Amino acid sequence: MKFYTLREEDKHFLASLLYATGLILLWRGIWEVSYELPLLENVYFTLFVGLLILTLTGYIYREFDPLSGRTVRLAKLLNTIIGSEERGGKFSIKYFDKIKGKELPLQIPKIVSIEGEMIIFKENGRERFVPFNRITKITKSGKIIWKG
Repeated sequence: MKFYTLREEDKHFLASLLYATGLILLWRGIWEVSYELPLLENVYFTLFVGLLILTLTGYIYREFDPLSGRTVRLAKLLNTIIGSEERGGKFSIKYFDKIKGKELPLQIPKIVSIEGEMIIFKENGRERFVPFNRITKITKSGKIIWKG
C-alpha cells in the first residue's frame, strides 16, 4: 500500500528548494569573505549585485517557476500521444469546459495542433482552443498518467 508518492512537480519544487539553500549558503560564505573588501560593506550594494546576477543569468526565472516545467512536460506528453494515436494508442484526454461547466472528453483524432500552451482541435467544422491549464486528466488504457 502506497502512502504517498512524489509527483514530478514535487520533485522539481524540492530540487529548486535545494538549489536555493545552496545559493544562500554560498552567499553566506561570500558574505564572510566580503568583510575584507570595502566596497561590499554596503548591504544594499551587495543585495543589488546578487539580484542582478541572478536576474541577468535567468537563473531566478528558470529555477523558481514551478509551472514552466509542468507545461513543457505536458506539451511533450501531448505530442507523444498524438504520434502514438496514429499507431493505435489507447489514450484519453479530458478537459474542463467553462461554458458547459463540466469535464468533457477531447477526441484525439480531432486535434489539429499544439501551439504554445494551447491545444487546437476541430469540432463541428470550427477550431476550438483548450489551454493546458484546463486539461484535467490524461489516461492510457484506463490508467491515469497525468492529472491536472
